[in-house]
Amino acid sequence: SCIEQTLFMLNQYSDRVLMNYKRMTDSSKIKAMKFLTRLETPCGMARPDLQPFVAMKKVHLSLSHGMCPFSPVGFAHFGALLARRGNIPDGYRYSKMGKNLLSVIGSKEVAGEVICVSTHVFCFVEPVQSTNEFYQEGHKTAMAAGDMIIAMVNIIIHSVNCFWIGSSLPTVRKNFESTRYLLEQQSNAT
Repeated sequence: SCIEQTLFMLNQYSDRVLMNYKRMTDSSKIKAMKFLTRLETPCGMARPDLQPFVAMKKVHLSLSHGMCPFSPVGFAHFGALLARRGNIPDGYRYSKMGKNLLSVIGSKEVAGEVICVSTHVFCFVEPVQSTNEFYQEGHKTAMAAGDMIIAMVNIIIHSVNCFWIGSSLPTVRKNFESTRYLLEQQSNAT
């Protein structure tokens, strides 16, 4: 399948090589990556059957033409796709790759989404208690970039996880009240 072919292509490269991979210079390819990135979340809601192809296309473009500021979100979504299909080790590897690429070439515009998607996968490998704070980081990063939808997704997941990780009930309540307030503010702003 396409997923296995993409995984086979990626497995030809070490993490170090991918982190130092050539840079994308073709502006039309960078625009295509930006378009695919903006397509990813709505596609996941409206046509989830097509979302894997969007993620894989971003990985293919990155390998064929070089890494660009939108490559990290492609790797994060591809890692999440692998994890959803039961391949947690490779899903974790490529989700982590997406998050690590942020520091090298990532765009602040997509950082909140990369953090959110990769943290979903991290929760299957690392203790949720230690990964849950990444959602707060994702919230702050997405807010700074003006991505209110991803900011709200990050903070909602953080609040729910506070309950599941055993935070004290007053802390959980405070988190939910704060989250509700933020959601109401966002709702009033739109």
